[in-house]
Amino acid sequence: MTFKMAYYFGMIAIDLREILYAILINNYVKCRIMSAVVFFLWFSYNVFKFLLINYLCEIVSIKARTTADLLNKLSYFTCDVEIHETISQFSLQIVHAPLRFCGIGLFRFGFKFLYMFIMNIATVLVIIIQARAKK
Repeated sequence: MTFKMAYYFGMIAIDLREILYAILINNYVKCRIMSAVVFFLWFSYNVFKFLLINYLCEIVSIKARTTADLLNKLSYFTCDVEIHETISQFSLQIVHAPLRFCGIGLFRFGFKFLYMFIMNIATVLVIIIQARAKK
C-alpha cells in the first residue's frame, strides 16, 4: 500500500507538471492543450484512487475504535462469566494492538496523511514552477 501511495504521489506530481507546463509555458498551443486535458483526466483518476484508499483506511480505523468502545460497554452488562471473559480478552487485544494502517511504520494512512500529502504536492509544484521560470 505504501508503494501505491508513492506511485500516486509521483503520478500526481507529473500530471500537474504537464498540465501547468502546457498552460503557463507553451501559451495555449493546441496540441499541448489536448495533452493537458489527457493529463488532467489521469490526474483526476490518480487523485480519486489516492483519496479513496485513505478514506477507507480512516473509516475502517474509526469503526474499529467504535467497536472497541462498544465491547467495553458491553462487558459491563453481561452476567455470564464465560461471555464476560471472552469480551474482556478481545477488548484487551484491541486496546494493546489497535487497528492502524501504517506505511512502513513511519506514518499512518488517513486524514492526517492526506493533509501532509497536499502540503508535499504544493511544495513540489512551487519548486517545479520556480525551476521553469528561471530558464
